Amino acid sequence: MEKQTEKLALEPKIVAFTCNWCAYAGADYAGVSRISYPPSVRIIRVMCSGRVEPAFILKAFEQGAWGVFVGGCHEADCHYKTGNLLARERVEETKKLLDLLGIGSERLRLKWVNANEGDMFAWEISDFVQVLKKLGPTPLKEITISKQAKFSLEETISNTEAYSCVECGKCTGICPVARRSEEFSPRRLVELALERMEAEIETKGELWECLTCGLCEEKCPFSVRFSHFVREFRAESRTLDGEKGTKSGLMFSWMRIMANEGIKQNRTSWTEGMKTKGKATSKSDIMYFVGCLPYYNISHSAINPGSLDIAKNTLSILNVAGITPVILSNERCCGHDPLVAGDFDTFEKLARINAREIKNSGVKRIVVSCPECYETLSIEYPKVIKGWDIEVMHISELTSELAEKGKISFASSNDLKVTFQDPCRLGRIMGVYDAPRNVLNSIPNVTLVEMEHSRNDALCCGVSAWVNCGATSKQIQLDRITEAKSTGANLIVTACPKCLIHFRCALSAKTPEGMDPEFKVEDLTSIVAKALADSRAEKIKMKSKQQKENVVKTSTTKEQKQAQRKGQGTRKQQSKKKES
Repeated sequence: MEKQTEKLALEPKIVAFTCNWCAYAGADYAGVSRISYPPSVRIIRVMCSGRVEPAFILKAFEQGAWGVFVGGCHEADCHYKTGNLLARERVEETKKLLDLLGIGSERLRLKWVNANEGDMFAWEISDFVQVLKKLGPTPLKEITISKQAKFSLEETISNTEAYSCVECGKCTGICPVARRSEEFSPRRLVELALERMEAEIETKGELWECLTCGLCEEKCPFSVRFSHFVREFRAESRTLDGEKGTKSGLMFSWMRIMANEGIKQNRTSWTEGMKTKGKATSKSDIMYFVGCLPYYNISHSAINPGSLDIAKNTLSILNVAGITPVILSNERCCGHDPLVAGDFDTFEKLARINAREIKNSGVKRIVVSCPECYETLSIEYPKVIKGWDIEVMHISELTSELAEKGKISFASSNDLKVTFQDPCRLGRIMGVYDAPRNVLNSIPNVTLVEMEHSRNDALCCGVSAWVNCGATSKQIQLDRITEAKSTGANLIVTACPKCLIHFRCALSAKTPEGMDPEFKVEDLTSIVAKALADSRAEKIKMKSKQQKENVVKTSTTKEQKQAQRKGQGTRKQQSKKKES
């Protein structure tokens, strides 16, 4: 019995998601027909292969699967018309994520199997097992979600100054969620905690509606740290009521996978043709911390998220300024989202891996293009990493500094009227308001106009840490876009990859009557990179013009000299004639 158990443990573990109507029926047919295939496959029946989301596949790998098989109806036979076509799109997306993570796309297989193709199902599983045997197990250790809460009720109340609450209601009055959802109230959640009704807080969905945008803290007269209050209660809530997350928790899944020491990612192919290095070669070297941008570009590809463009534009800005930044090939997520969602274990694992990689690189200064990375590396890492002494700055701050020193110059071939969306983390949390505005104001032909709610009064983009995205979020986004349009601007500029994703997502869906779906949203790095390119083109044009003028000038000078010599020769001949 023990030998049999050991043998099974060495066999590749396969999770098979099979369509109820065809692939599952095919597996069943193989069983009743006594067609054998390896027993290490675990079959999960789903109504349609199109129901298998990328998050389900990644979670299978988290739980120890060597490979994942998705089986559906043949393309013309789907009982839900196009479900299997959706499955194919999702599997291709997930393969890209698996390659980025270093797990490998060959561990995921999609096949169409009919109800009468039991032999086909058995052959596919047998062949997949042989492929996986050659690959061996994934580098992941089985990942389990922690069931231990980090803080007690008394500690949370003390840590967040909740005892100071006087129930004035200013937090609820200013909260963008409370204004659109009568059920949500920051004041009421704090009141429940003070009345020792933590169970009601932890099991209420309201806890996950909070955007942790910090607007309530900005207005609170007694400095109650409500964002941290929510974060600490979420740690207990997720152990009772399960994990919350958009896209079925896809982003949290890859973040937990990144927290595994064994993976070797393939995340830097986008830097090809640009100047980077893997380690510092001088004390003044800068690292560009990219974060999850390569992953967002895949997971949100349907809405053109622009995440990788932000990374490329940031690197381009640095290169134009003569900076060759350090970029780590095995950098992980900064850990912001797990932290805000109450997954402190994953945050600390990510922080320790990143801290080690950064220390080994030899840099002392980091630039980021994500405000959440900025907050996390600057404020949260020192709490868990002993001796963390790394300077962190946002790309808007560095760009402003470079422009002020004359190390970069801008030009613009188009007139733009823009308004700036202050990201919550960059503005209210980190206090950076002037730098992005200084950059925009220094670009010729760009006019900056302010929204009614700006700077420390700015409204959130409607989603935070991938834990909430519903009707309330959508309304917040559309209201903010309407406010932006009312300024007369033709473009919203932000300095946060997530703001860009969320606003583009809102505009990609069906919009209310009168809302222009073509209204543009761009990241600051995009505007800067274009202005640098225009400046470079202008310099080349000026140089070419100067060269042409020099050629004409040189040609004219030669002609003048020739005419002068000719004139001198004529005069000499005339003089000789007179003498004779």
